[in-house]
Amino acid sequence: MTSRQVRATRAGPCDREYTLRRAAQEYLHLLASAGYTVTDDVAATELTIEFLRGLDRLTTEDPDTARTLGADLASGLPGLDTSSRFVGPLATALLLAAPAVPADAVAAWARHAGPAVAAYAEVLAERALGQHEAILRAAVAAREHRITELQDRLHHAATHDRLTGLANRAVLEEWIIEPRSEVGPVSILLVDLDGFKQVNDTHGHRVGDELLVAVAERLRLVARPGDCVCRYGGDEFVIATVGADDTARENAARILTDIARPFILSAGRVHIRASIGIATATNGNSDAAALIHAADRAMYVAKSSGGHRYRARD
Repeated sequence: MTSRQVRATRAGPCDREYTLRRAAQEYLHLLASAGYTVTDDVAATELTIEFLRGLDRLTTEDPDTARTLGADLASGLPGLDTSSRFVGPLATALLLAAPAVPADAVAAWARHAGPAVAAYAEVLAERALGQHEAILRAAVAAREHRITELQDRLHHAATHDRLTGLANRAVLEEWIIEPRSEVGPVSILLVDLDGFKQVNDTHGHRVGDELLVAVAERLRLVARPGDCVCRYGGDEFVIATVGADDTARENAARILTDIARPFILSAGRVHIRASIGIATATNGNSDAAALIHAADRAMYVAKSSGGHRYRARD
């Protein structure tokens, strides 16, 4: 009998416990070297020692229990996110903890170590797969969100004026013919700026664009919730609203007053006025093109009469 066998034969429970503890500590040390951070050293050590003790207690063929032990060890250590780096440390610990004698204990240890490591690796692999799936789901959700945002931007670009952010002609025409339950006819206020060309010639197109944006904001403030405020083209704007002709006239008078107030732009105080044409649908006839054309003709009457006034279609 060799000296090693003699020492192992004479070894008592205290020596065995020391061997298991040393193997557990080596396992955790190797895990740390592989990148795993142990949040509670004492708890992790005791969990590993209990795993090794469980293998010691398996003296007969019992692979299912060995697999349960291995799975419990992996489950008890949170954050082991991949099997490729963290299986090796356990195999090393099992070699350190393996009994030297007697022969039947050595054989039993070897039979149970394999299933335990396999189950341990499977738990880690499943955890890694779950993490990858979560990452994939998050990536898919982020991509869907970006696609939705892009679709919203494309839709907005297709339905709104790029400079002022107001609705464009297509939206205006749809709004006019849209069935609605409100009582009252649809009225169109077509607003054309007086002297806008002179602003562009004097201050440049950049200031002209600033003026258009500022006018659009004042028109938004005049409009009621549910009205359609549209940049119809160039320096022409349209407010489409539901209500009697008197309401449209009141809105037109307010627009004239609001636009006549000076605009504070990068070039300083800029003054502008407007001419407004009003057309109101009659007998429920909401032909968009006809209504806008009627408002346009009324606007030209107002402009040819000196501007800074409104005219309603006769």
